[in-house]
Amino acid sequence: MDSAEDSFDEIMAQAGNDNKFQNRYNLFFNFGAICFASMTYMSIILALNKPPHNCHVPGMERYNITDADLWKNLTLPRETDNRGLLGYSKCQMYNVTEQHLQRHYSEWQFNSSDIIDCAYGYDYDRTYYDRTPITEYDWICDKGFRETNIFIYNRLGELFGTVVFGHLGDTLGRRPVFYLSVVMITVGRLVSMFTAAYYAVFCVAAVFGSLTAHSIFQAPLIIAMEISKSERRGHISMMQCIGWTTGVCLLPMVFWATKDWFWSLLIATLPIVMFIHIPGYTIESPRWLATRGNYREAMVQLQQIAKVNGIRELPFDERVLEKRLANHRTDTVYGLASLFNGWRMTKNTVLVILCWTVCSVTYFTLVLLSSRMDGNPFLNFMYQGLIEVPAAFLGQRASDRLGRRATNASAFCVATVTCAILVLIVRDPASETAATILATFVKFCISITFFAVNLQSIEIYPTCLRQTGMAVGTIAATIFGIVGPYVVHLGTEYDVRYPFLVMGLSSAVGIMAALFLPETLHQSLPNTIEEAQKFGKEQRFWSLPKAPKSRPAGMQKNRHESDEKTEESIRLTVPEGNPVSKGAK
Repeated sequence: MDSAEDSFDEIMAQAGNDNKFQNRYNLFFNFGAICFASMTYMSIILALNKPPHNCHVPGMERYNITDADLWKNLTLPRETDNRGLLGYSKCQMYNVTEQHLQRHYSEWQFNSSDIIDCAYGYDYDRTYYDRTPITEYDWICDKGFRETNIFIYNRLGELFGTVVFGHLGDTLGRRPVFYLSVVMITVGRLVSMFTAAYYAVFCVAAVFGSLTAHSIFQAPLIIAMEISKSERRGHISMMQCIGWTTGVCLLPMVFWATKDWFWSLLIATLPIVMFIHIPGYTIESPRWLATRGNYREAMVQLQQIAKVNGIRELPFDERVLEKRLANHRTDTVYGLASLFNGWRMTKNTVLVILCWTVCSVTYFTLVLLSSRMDGNPFLNFMYQGLIEVPAAFLGQRASDRLGRRATNASAFCVATVTCAILVLIVRDPASETAATILATFVKFCISITFFAVNLQSIEIYPTCLRQTGMAVGTIAATIFGIVGPYVVHLGTEYDVRYPFLVMGLSSAVGIMAALFLPETLHQSLPNTIEEAQKFGKEQRFWSLPKAPKSRPAGMQKNRHESDEKTEESIRLTVPEGNPVSKGAK
């Protein structure tokens, strides 16, 4: 007889675990929905981009001066920038009074005591942005931390939301959490658009939209994993990566086309709503329903999948389903605490947390840096997005051939070395192109690690804790990721080397964490806590994963014969006149 963990896989195979339904579900939700979800989620970063700026000093027209640099040279003091180069002050000016303006500018003389804060507003470089909340309400200089603080508040919102909605995904269900995630992120972004003049309200709306920032991606991914055969998990994850990357690349083009944060946010936000209901494909995970003991509804979902896959009638009914999946019933779970049930689960959870933390801090530091580097912010943002496409393909190939563990650790190692090189060259203006290429390459490596650790997070936890398990990694990543915006602030305002130093040291920690996670390639998904506690126990550290041998035809035949005998015994126990239906009623 088959082991318990194989039972649902065989049931899923009879309904079709790699057919039209799975392909269409991935196209709709793990590509289409994720594409627009990533645009909605990341839009706040580009909307809060800080254009180059200086103090506005009136009087230039009195002297018919048309050269802006000449006027800056007359009215603005000098200061060193984050590369150690001398440039014009961003937040201070010389105190040009009416007495100065009555004389020719060649007679002006200023010293350090004449330097004051900007008194007449600011001049912004509007090459790429006509309007943002920062340019409209001057969130710079003494208000410069407003932008950084909003990113911090968003991360705190993600933290709280991940705890709540990760747990709800395993108790309330994957489907309702996805619906709620779409509604909340949409409402949050739309309210933000109309409240930028009220900073506190804007922050609350931004945080509200960030509460479901992770669950909106996790729910459809987990459903797809739980209705597909194990060999397709890498492909499913790659589909979501491509969907994410497509959205990340389209978003800066929207901003570039409009040059206005309000209309860009509107265009980026509204399309996700159409994925709330797609008839025939907005299903709940039958595997999750079975672990909750809801066999009737699980049967309904299986029949829906089988129908799309061209299977008219399933060779089992609700009672057979209950009998075969009796060992899949949910253990008593206590939310996040259940992830630390036993030494092996505790070790795996801690290592997953470390990997997620390093990935998240590095990834979002690079994202924030990309729109604040010299040059076109939209192209910089898009280039770092585009690099995720080959990263997804390479990540999928490597994860499915070498294993998740080797892929994860190798990518962290390369990222560490690249960050070390960046620390040495990034302050040199002559190395700007090389620094941009290397920073993009770090993003490539981190995208590979994201791919691998995302798979591992799904595959090492039992069905009753799968979304909670994914959530705990993002929770920890969010807690430590709060430092990311401040690291970027240090890099843009003080020393450009700081972000790469932090990312390099973090990646070195990631190498060790990745090496000691169990290999999940070719392993069945654990369904109970007991199975998860044993996961990886027999694995050797230096071994590479091997594909399991295919099941002999005789064993398959015995299984079908066993199913027929089970159905026959159930029919004999049912009173006459009360036949068992072929599906849920």
